[in-house]
Amino acid sequence: MRRHLNMKIIPFLLLALLLFVLALGSRQVVFSPPGPSAEAGVLDLRGWKWKQKPTVRLNGEWEFYWERLLRPADFGRDAVQEAPVFLKVPGPWNGGLVKGEEIGGRGYATYRLRVLLTRQERELAVRLPAINTSYRLWINGRPIAAAGRVGTSDLLSRPQFLPVLAGTPSGQEELELVLQVSNFDHQKGGIRQPIELGWFEAVAREKELSVAFDTLVIGSLLIMGLYQIGLFTARTKERSTLWFGIFCLIFALRMSLLGEILLIKLFPRFSWELAITLEYITSALSLPIFTAFFTSLYPKESSRRLNTVLTVGVMAYTAVIVSLPAYWFTKGLWVLQLLVALGLAHIVSVIAIAFARKRAGAAVLLVPCLLLGAAVLNDMLYAHELIQTTERMAAFALLIFVLFQSVLLSMKLSRAFVNEEKLSEELKGLNGGLQEKIRERTYDLEAANEALRISNEEMSRLEKSRSQLISNISHDLGTPLTSIQCHVEAILDGIVDTEEQREAYLRIIRDKVKSMDRLIEDLFQLSRLEAGQVEFKLKRITSDRLIEHLYRRYELDVHKAGLHYDLIVQGDAPCEGGFSTVQADLDRLHQVYGNLIYNSLKFTRPGGRILVELEDDGVELICRVSDTGEGIKEQDQPFVFDRFYTSNTSRNMRTGGKGLGLSIAKEIVEGHGGRIWIERTGPEQGTVICFSLPAEKA
Repeated sequence: MRRHLNMKIIPFLLLALLLFVLALGSRQVVFSPPGPSAEAGVLDLRGWKWKQKPTVRLNGEWEFYWERLLRPADFGRDAVQEAPVFLKVPGPWNGGLVKGEEIGGRGYATYRLRVLLTRQERELAVRLPAINTSYRLWINGRPIAAAGRVGTSDLLSRPQFLPVLAGTPSGQEELELVLQVSNFDHQKGGIRQPIELGWFEAVAREKELSVAFDTLVIGSLLIMGLYQIGLFTARTKERSTLWFGIFCLIFALRMSLLGEILLIKLFPRFSWELAITLEYITSALSLPIFTAFFTSLYPKESSRRLNTVLTVGVMAYTAVIVSLPAYWFTKGLWVLQLLVALGLAHIVSVIAIAFARKRAGAAVLLVPCLLLGAAVLNDMLYAHELIQTTERMAAFALLIFVLFQSVLLSMKLSRAFVNEEKLSEELKGLNGGLQEKIRERTYDLEAANEALRISNEEMSRLEKSRSQLISNISHDLGTPLTSIQCHVEAILDGIVDTEEQREAYLRIIRDKVKSMDRLIEDLFQLSRLEAGQVEFKLKRITSDRLIEHLYRRYELDVHKAGLHYDLIVQGDAPCEGGFSTVQADLDRLHQVYGNLIYNSLKFTRPGGRILVELEDDGVELICRVSDTGEGIKEQDQPFVFDRFYTSNTSRNMRTGGKGLGLSIAKEIVEGHGGRIWIERTGPEQGTVICFSLPAEKA
């Protein structure tokens, strides 16, 4: 009873912890009074109480000079003739009015702010966020910080997201901040997040806390992700662990590209374009993976149709991200946010229905799901400058969600172990020796049923194959056996009286035995092929690679025979989109190709030619093997692929063959779904034999 109560208390304790952490993360926004605001390009901090609040945000109206890159010296010598426009910071410059016209996201400008201070004994510092998309800052005429390269065009500028902490000139009663910004790579330009000024140690401490928090979140997600995937490898039926593990790893990568952008800190030369592409792709892919996680937990409460819509939408948006520059795909952020809102609504409805139906774990996940949905909604509204809270809410909520999921996993594993121990004890007492007997009998019955099924299916083919095999053996083994018997009796009767004759007879006997061995092996293979007992090990391979592989294997043999050996592939890419692919058992096709090549070798005189041609129309692969040797007479052509066809004028007969090579080749090709035929042959015309395989466009 006490244990059951403790399990009910855990969610409320975690909820209290979550609210506490969120309160700490957003304390500056929720509990702090609004700070001073700049007016007409001047921020008066002479009455600011630095001891109570050692940092202040430089928010308010900054001087704004559109399409001008001004330096501090330009203001000193009155080089600026036009009156400045005042633009609110933080916020993008998109939509700002310059000379009565709204400006877009692409362009360049200069910001300027004068900060009035009382003389400070402590050193001050300024903390700059990632600014869209490159900047250069002077304070009192001294260059303080820069990110990327500021320019007047996309060719002259180079984007970079790089939060910076830099010291300011000390002992000053006025600070003049001149900030050049250019943006040609993002839909929104300008200073989108607050710039902070404060005592150096206070600003540095806030930055260190921010870095520590990002590290905590990323590390937690990485550890949890790898742990969940490890659980999946141990128990593949639990798909939820796989989806949640992948989600954690993807979101860890996304977190490394936000906030303090730790990935850029680790790799300063990391491409900005690649970084923002990864940021958007990870944001997109995390949605279908997260919904798949909940679907695997509660399949009866989920909508597969809605999951399909979300997945298709995310894949389409991901394709846009990959194919377009950042300036264009960032314009479509609202599409992704719409999909995210739809996906979160679906997830919340799934967990709510599961909770109402009292599904396992739903009570634990309900609260973090609601808070995670609220946090993501907050981040989306903050990204559109609709609210001024904080952009880190989703990270806090996700960290707590991972904690809840860890607790749920622990509870699940604990219940599984308890149930397993209980069932193990019960089964051990009930089964005993009976379990082994039942297992043996069940196994015997299953084996007998399987054997009966197989035998019923194969009986007719096996019987036919057996009859043909016996007939073939009796037909073709009689002569060599008789020959062997005669030679052995000659040796035993003393007819062979010299050692040389005895050795010659023994060689004849050995050759006959080898010939019989090869014959039996060919007969056995052919019978298995005809009975369908040969399993083809099919692998997908492109047609050009297949023919090239077969061609090269016999190149040395052909050259040793003194013949020319050529390969012709019709075009570099016979079918639209490249060579087609075929399903082929390479070892079996070697038998087919080798039989054709060796037949050509036997009947082509030195100096002749063997030509291999490949035709590929995307539906069928045709391999043509032609030689300049002796052809096959017209009356023999219809029978060359029949077993044991050994006409006195056929190639097989003249080389001592038994008429099985081409029969085996025919069965192998037909086993691949292809065909084999003679295209052209005749005395003094050479022979052209072709085989085809079904193909598919790659």
